[in-house]
Amino acid sequence: MIKNRIKTHFYLSALFLIISCSLSAQTIITSPYSRYGIGDLTANASAWNLSMGENSIGLRSPYHVNFNNPASYTAFDSTSFVFEGGVIFNYVQLKTNLETVSRTYGSIGYLTFGFPVTKWWKVSLGLLPYSDVGYNMASDEVLPNIGRVNRIYTGSGGINRVLWGNGFKISKNLSIGINASYLFGSMLRESSSTFPDSAYYINFRESNDITISGLYFDYGIQYTAKLKNNNRLTIGGIFGTSTKLHAKTDYLALTYFASNGNEYIKDTIASAPGYQGTVTIPLMYGMGISLEKPDKWVLGADYRWQNWKNYQAFGLNDSLVNSYQVTAGAEIIPDNNNYTNYLKRIHYRLGLRYNSTYLQLRDKHINEYSVSLGFGLPIRGIRTAINLSGEVGTRGTTQSNLINETFFNFVVGFSIYERWFIKRKYF
Repeated sequence: MIKNRIKTHFYLSALFLIISCSLSAQTIITSPYSRYGIGDLTANASAWNLSMGENSIGLRSPYHVNFNNPASYTAFDSTSFVFEGGVIFNYVQLKTNLETVSRTYGSIGYLTFGFPVTKWWKVSLGLLPYSDVGYNMASDEVLPNIGRVNRIYTGSGGINRVLWGNGFKISKNLSIGINASYLFGSMLRESSSTFPDSAYYINFRESNDITISGLYFDYGIQYTAKLKNNNRLTIGGIFGTSTKLHAKTDYLALTYFASNGNEYIKDTIASAPGYQGTVTIPLMYGMGISLEKPDKWVLGADYRWQNWKNYQAFGLNDSLVNSYQVTAGAEIIPDNNNYTNYLKRIHYRLGLRYNSTYLQLRDKHINEYSVSLGFGLPIRGIRTAINLSGEVGTRGTTQSNLINETFFNFVVGFSIYERWFIKRKYF
């Protein structure tokens, strides 16, 4: 029996790693809005959290690694080990007043571990994305006395996160925690302007390749109170300090001629190879609450705010605005111990999310709305579940010649919960 469980866990882990490696070489996002700031902020959520609208600050579970609030790590069993992973598949439709296009892509979602050190100290390790950059846009307009002007904007890259989290149980009801994360990655953004109708105007191109690395800390707290009928109320909070990450940029701007498919550089307008500076990740805080009957149901809601007006890259602002997000979610388990009716053992999840992003373009705030649905599918005979999550939503607007995105995110994940620290007794 133990050998079969080990084999099953091995095959699940190997399948996840194979899928992750195949997806890691692909462009993992296609959003014009990732052109700004540090890109498109990745949903800090596992399949469990995402299916409940990214609700997380007031949630705690012995079966999941809730890395959004490190205080929740104290929910891990003192004799168990939790291992979670997931991959994300996305479909996005981009719509303007003139045309509509669609794209599909996939990416590594998350890989996290949780385990006890002592009865009052629990630890988490993780590898997950922090932000993504990926876009390819073109515009064609006619200017008086000049003619056609073609402009092309491309971007790729992003920031990754290696996480070491610690949760400490201060008292029976109170827990605190800290995540120490190493953020690293690079973002390449390029733009060019060409003049196909004129031989007198010189083409222009600029590229900016930024490499970022540094430590980032965020903190969490949770207070849990037992209520009547075995119900439980949890109130949580999170806080992330303003942090300056080390950054290096390779900037190049030049003019060139194009002939018969070949390019000939005329002049270098500006060049700054290896220029050192900092990128500021601004202060963040959030609050959450949940009400649950363990192994039966849970209801929760979150509020999160971040001071993106103070964002800077190499001493310059990027015209960002402060962001906030409101989420609500629920999970229902009809009968967790019913081994004759599998449908009653499934975890059913639902969530809602509203995100007022850090972008305000052409006097229009870029907002995001989504609804999510998910299922936790237990595997009989082992303490492992397959977690499926689907999210459909919209971002942006076609007003003022902006872009509206309709997206569908689908996450396939698994969670392994095993008791590894029990001394076996033989009689």
